[in-house]
Amino acid sequence: MTAPLQILLIDDDDDDREIFFEIVGEAFEHSVCTFANGGQQALTKVNRDPSFVPDFIFLDINMPVMNGMECLAELKKIPHLWRVPVYMYSTSAQPKMVAECRKLGAAGFVIKEPDLTILKEELKKIILTDHSE
Repeated sequence: MTAPLQILLIDDDDDDREIFFEIVGEAFEHSVCTFANGGQQALTKVNRDPSFVPDFIFLDINMPVMNGMECLAELKKIPHLWRVPVYMYSTSAQPKMVAECRKLGAAGFVIKEPDLTILKEELKKIILTDHSE
């Protein structure tokens, strides 16, 4: 039996977290989603428990207190998360923002598609491609 797929979603929006959880659960039967309600909560969690090393991190950009780009910069400083791919997860993908996120170490960018079928396929493509490498 293979280990469950561990995913950390950092997003301050309850609805977006619920949608993400449903999509990942449908796409990957053996998955465990952990949520953080913002960058500060995520950093507290991963710093408190060095054994927590998710397979993927999905990170919203537009959050209060600490935005996604600030959180990304901090996540990339944490040694036990060094190899974990971080995908920005946002409603918009302005080229300048995408470039800045890439420069900070983001593995990619996922648009929060209103069409959940498209979003599900995009997440499957990312996870299956990145997880098999």
